[in-house]
Amino acid sequence: MFKRKKLWVSVGIATISTSALVACSPETEQQAQQTPVTQAATTIVQEGEGEGAAPEVNIATDDLAYLTQLGLVRGHLYVGYQLYMDGHLDHAKTHMKHPKSELYSDLIPAFDTRGTKGFANELSQLANAVNQDQGTDKVTHAYHQLIQAIEHHEQAIQTRSRAPAERLKLAAALLRVAGEEYALAVVDGKMENAHEYQDALGFSTISHHIINQLSDTETQQKANALIESILPLWPSLIPPATLDTDAGQIYGVAAKLDLLAASL
Repeated sequence: MFKRKKLWVSVGIATISTSALVACSPETEQQAQQTPVTQAATTIVQEGEGEGAAPEVNIATDDLAYLTQLGLVRGHLYVGYQLYMDGHLDHAKTHMKHPKSELYSDLIPAFDTRGTKGFANELSQLANAVNQDQGTDKVTHAYHQLIQAIEHHEQAIQTRSRAPAERLKLAAALLRVAGEEYALAVVDGKMENAHEYQDALGFSTISHHIINQLSDTETQQKANALIESILPLWPSLIPPATLDTDAGQIYGVAAKLDLLAASL
C-alpha cells in the first residue's frame, strides 16, 4: 500500500506540475526547483484519504501511471540483480520479493484492459532463481527474459505517450518515488534503511535509462546532465553508514525534468 500511495502521489504531481511550471516567471521557476515537492505530495495524499477525495489515478487507462508502475518493478529488479551479481544474496532476495508482493497485483487490471497477458511466470522464475541461489548464469538468463517481457508490456500505450515530453514526465515520476525512498533511507546524515536507499538507486537508474532512450539528442543531453548530477548520492550498492546528501537533490532534478518537458 505504501508503494502504491507513492505512485499516485508521484503521478499526480507529474500531472499538475508541468502545466503549473509553464506559466512560471523566472523567480517562481527558481522557487519551484528549490522547494521539494513534499508539500504538494502531502496535499494529494490527504485529499486522497479523506471523504469526498479526488479519485486515484487509474493505472488501467493512464499511461503515465502504468509506465511508472512498470518502472518501479524494473527498479527493484535492477538493483536486486546487481546485488546478486555482487554476492549480496540476502539483499537480492528482498528486492526480488517486492515486485510481486507490492506492485504486480495493481498491474493485473491494466494488463486486462490493454490486452496483454502479464509476466507473472517470468517474475516467479527470476525470484526462484535468486531465492534458490541457482548461480549467475541462470539468474542472468531469467533476468533478461523478464526484462524482455516487461519491455513488451511497455509498448501497450498510446502513441502520444511515446513523445519526448511524456518520457521526461515518466523519468520525473520515478525520481519522485526515488526521493521518497531516499528520504526514508538517509536521515540527518545517517543511513537508516539500506533497502530504501537501494530502492532509490534502482528507480533513479531506470529514470536514467528512459532518458538515454530519448530520440531528441539536445533534450537527452540536457536531461542526462540533470540525472548525472545526482549519481553521487549512491556511492555503492551497499550504503555507507553516513552520507552528506538528502532527498531534496532528487526532488530538484525531478522538478527540472518537468520544466524541460514543459518546454518541448
